Amino acid sequence: MQNKTITILVIILAILAAVWGITTYFPKLTPETSPYAKKVKSYDKTAVQSIIIKNSSGSLELKKEDNTWKVNGKKADVSKINNLVNELFPSIFPEIIAQTDKRHKEFELTKDTATSIAFDNKLTWLIGKNTGASIYARFDDDNNVYLLKFGTSSLSTQASDWFDKTILNFDQTKASKLTFKETGNTTVLIKKDDKWMDEINNKEAKKDKVNSILSQASTLSAQSLYDPKKDIAYPNTLTLTFSVEYEGKSETLEFSKGGSDYFVKRLSDGEKFIVSEYSVSSIVTGSKEVLN
Repeated sequence: MQNKTITILVIILAILAAVWGITTYFPKLTPETSPYAKKVKSYDKTAVQSIIIKNSSGSLELKKEDNTWKVNGKKADVSKINNLVNELFPSIFPEIIAQTDKRHKEFELTKDTATSIAFDNKLTWLIGKNTGASIYARFDDDNNVYLLKFGTSSLSTQASDWFDKTILNFDQTKASKLTFKETGNTTVLIKKDDKWMDEINNKEAKKDKVNSILSQASTLSAQSLYDPKKDIAYPNTLTLTFSVEYEGKSETLEFSKGGSDYFVKRLSDGEKFIVSEYSVSSIVTGSKEVLN
């Protein structure tokens, strides 16, 4: 009987020890859900249709229309928008720095000093002081302050900072035809196997010169979009009309020379750009160099 009693006591003590261990250590082993995660978990970042950025300098709306991001009716830079979204929805959620409003002014997180970013008017961040690679942030309806990694995204309310300045973007190895039209002269290059040939004279073009042209054309970006209210007037006389064909597609650009830059019009959509002289140097001299 005594052995049985001892056995029962040992079992009871073991159970009590197990209960104590679970209640003492298990919570430490099971991390609590981040308050930041709780705020964003119900929002699908891939479904956002509108982003409104506001600060003391003004306000701006990035809006998705027919699955295309636009700003002021023009195509917006998708990479910049994706950077902003991904930095607000980090894979590792930030820790709380403060839990009351006592330090909001210090962190520039009051509503009159912060930059607000609203997703579909459903989820709004207030972005405050920048510390270099991070910023202080909070949600507009919450006092919790977080230190959020935020190294690359723009918070500008200037539309020009969000415009897509890409003029051409294609795989240069897939180009099949180049056309240069200048006053009194047209040069057409056709790719045959691994050679570029003059379509009229069947003369082989200089491969290094063609590669330089394609290198510039395939990743051509503008300094800015042309703004008739701000930019000077450019000559009506065209310096060059340049066309490129690739993968069954084609694009044509019209160039007009300015003082130290070029006005470029993309004929497919009529968009107008300003590009530096250096960025198109091989393109605008192409017809003079590829066959000589």
